[in-house]
Amino acid sequence: MKYSFLALSILLIACEVKHENHKHNSEGNQNSPNKALYEEVMKVHDEVMPLHHQLAKYRDSLALELKNPDLQKDTAKLNKLTLVHRDLDYSYKAMDMWMRNFDADFEKKPDTEQKEYLEKEKQTISKVSEKMKASLEAAKNRNK
Repeated sequence: MKYSFLALSILLIACEVKHENHKHNSEGNQNSPNKALYEEVMKVHDEVMPLHHQLAKYRDSLALELKNPDLQKDTAKLNKLTLVHRDLDYSYKAMDMWMRNFDADFEKKPDTEQKEYLEKEKQTISKVSEKMKASLEAAKNRNK
């Protein structure tokens, strides 16, 4: 448990540092024709970032729930909860991967490449957002 808390703390700090870097980079991008597109990408990121923490909470509590010996007897419920847990984990990791792979130095590219890159990233983060929201909804409704 101590290690999980430590790992989560490190991850949260890393995400916050990465988030601060995004803010910093947008300030240096004031005259770019792609500034509005960058802000759209970051808006989606900023809207779903708080959900990232909720995903971790649900995923971890569900992992404990799956260890309950009584649940092992109900295979239908066990299978359902296992799928919800996998979905939460996938969504959590998808957001991590997107943040890790986002090229904060994209603005060093020519304007046309910046635009292509940001359009691709907007699609990707939008899909991650949809997946995160669906995973959270499934987790909230898991006992229905």
